[in-house]
Amino acid sequence: MSTDARELLGRCIDGDPGAWEEFVRRTRSAILRGATVALRKFRAADRDTLENVQQQVYVELLRDGSRTLRTYRGESDLEGWVAVIAMRTAYRVLRQRKPEAALPELLPAAPTPAPGEAAERTEFLNRLHDAFRKLDPREGALLRLSYFEKMSYKEIASALGMPLNSVSPLLLRAKEKLKKLLE
Repeated sequence: MSTDARELLGRCIDGDPGAWEEFVRRTRSAILRGATVALRKFRAADRDTLENVQQQVYVELLRDGSRTLRTYRGESDLEGWVAVIAMRTAYRVLRQRKPEAALPELLPAAPTPAPGEAAERTEFLNRLHDAFRKLDPREGALLRLSYFEKMSYKEIASALGMPLNSVSPLLLRAKEKLKKLLE
């Protein structure tokens, strides 16, 4: 650790406001960099969360008579050490967040379908029925057995009298063909 960084930390621990301002100025970009790296992993790098983490880092450094600040041993540069603390703080902030309520809990299912919903469903089922009629009988059977009967590939192969290793590629082609027919 350089003499300058050692002196700065000593003055911060002693409560010198000028030293703290210099420490914040010197480490702000390192804290933002460390917090951003951690928050991006969870796609949570919004401005509010970033500012929250930055404030939490400073609180952590000064908590309990600057206990964390006193742990700096000088084996790395000050900015790198603070960036690691910022990353750990960001992870802790994310873990402490309450999970957002799932949509079904926020919007309970309506007891009756919304206007037009029944008509849309009927229209889709008619289109699906027409598309199935346009498929090759074996393709239709593959899709029905897989999705409606919930059969395994082995059961489908046995029911249709085909090799097991043919089920997956034929089912994939049948799904693609059905998708094109529904477009």
